[in-house]
Amino acid sequence: MRPVAASDVELGSPLAWSVYDRDRKLLFVEGMVLASQEQLDVVLERGMVVPDTDANAGVLIDGYEHLAGDGTDPDAAEAEPDDALADDAPPEPPVFREMQLLRHELALVHQHLLLGSGEDLGDQLLAIAEWLRALVARDADAALAAMQLEVTDDCHVARQLHAATLCELLVRSRDWDEQESLSVIAAALSYDVALGPVAGAMNKQQSGLSAEQQAVVTGHPQASVELLQLAGVADPVWLVAILQHHERIDGSGYPNRLSGDAISRAARKLAIVDIYSAMVRPRAYREAVHARHALRSLFLERGKAVDETLASLLVREIGVFPPGTPVRLANGEVGVVLRRGRGASHPVVARLINANGTLAALAAQRDTAMEAYAITETVPPRKYAALVASASELWCSDRAVLRP
Repeated sequence: MRPVAASDVELGSPLAWSVYDRDRKLLFVEGMVLASQEQLDVVLERGMVVPDTDANAGVLIDGYEHLAGDGTDPDAAEAEPDDALADDAPPEPPVFREMQLLRHELALVHQHLLLGSGEDLGDQLLAIAEWLRALVARDADAALAAMQLEVTDDCHVARQLHAATLCELLVRSRDWDEQESLSVIAAALSYDVALGPVAGAMNKQQSGLSAEQQAVVTGHPQASVELLQLAGVADPVWLVAILQHHERIDGSGYPNRLSGDAISRAARKLAIVDIYSAMVRPRAYREAVHARHALRSLFLERGKAVDETLASLLVREIGVFPPGTPVRLANGEVGVVLRRGRGASHPVVARLINANGTLAALAAQRDTAMEAYAITETVPPRKYAALVASASELWCSDRAVLRP
């Protein structure tokens, strides 16, 4: 860790690293553009950075206990012997980073499922499901933010990981049996695997589906089940959830037009998170639906297309403004929802842009239950693409402390 040098920064140019002060508070996020001499002065006077290397990718490294000089502290060395330090367990990686790694692992399993190659693919999916459950237990807000921040990404696997994260919150809130819960999460991680080769092209297609494409869509629940069965999956909860995830309570779904209690409770959970995760992602023929509007649509469909209880539960569990959602506040500031708050409509927001439109020197936290900081609107992620992308730092280090 070293102080920021004058040669490191320039007015009007993006920052090469995230900048922290000597108390480990995040001052500026990587990629932000310094818009005023005042901001530049703050960086030069108070800023500390970890230079961008292959090892740390510009992120504040765990283990840098002292933020100046050569990183040593004689007093600390005297207070604690070397063998005591050696016994300390390494800190767990941030949940946000783990979610990104989990997504990569899931993509590899999907590739093997589609190719009909690889061993123990069902066990690998169960292991990923257990990994996801552990991450949500550690920090559900960071897990949700990792998914919400990438809704402009049309990656097929990302959407299924998003759905699985939402499923985990639903089953956790109802205290489901552990084995049944694991089966539902595994189903969410694999329910659209058969669409993998065509999903990207369909999402970019502005015209309606051809007859051939429609047949692929209609048949993908059964095709996904067959791919999993070839990989050795025989769990009925898992497979039935996938087969029925496009069935609807009122009988309007497919492939078998099931209704009411004929649809398994696992499939009902998978159905509602599938609808939500699709709505909040943009398509060539429409913009992304803001989370609160997607949730409102689901709430209005309760008892018809989706399970009534689950619609209400989803709103309660993720909030009207899920973590990772860019928002504007009543005082004109723009920020990103940091974590869920005291009620579904009042999350805690990390202020990143001042009311006058300049970048904030400190990513201060705002309690949106207060009138001055009430959320007035969600803002399009694409409008603040660089800001939203760099905001991931807020969940990636326990040193990114926000002041009130």
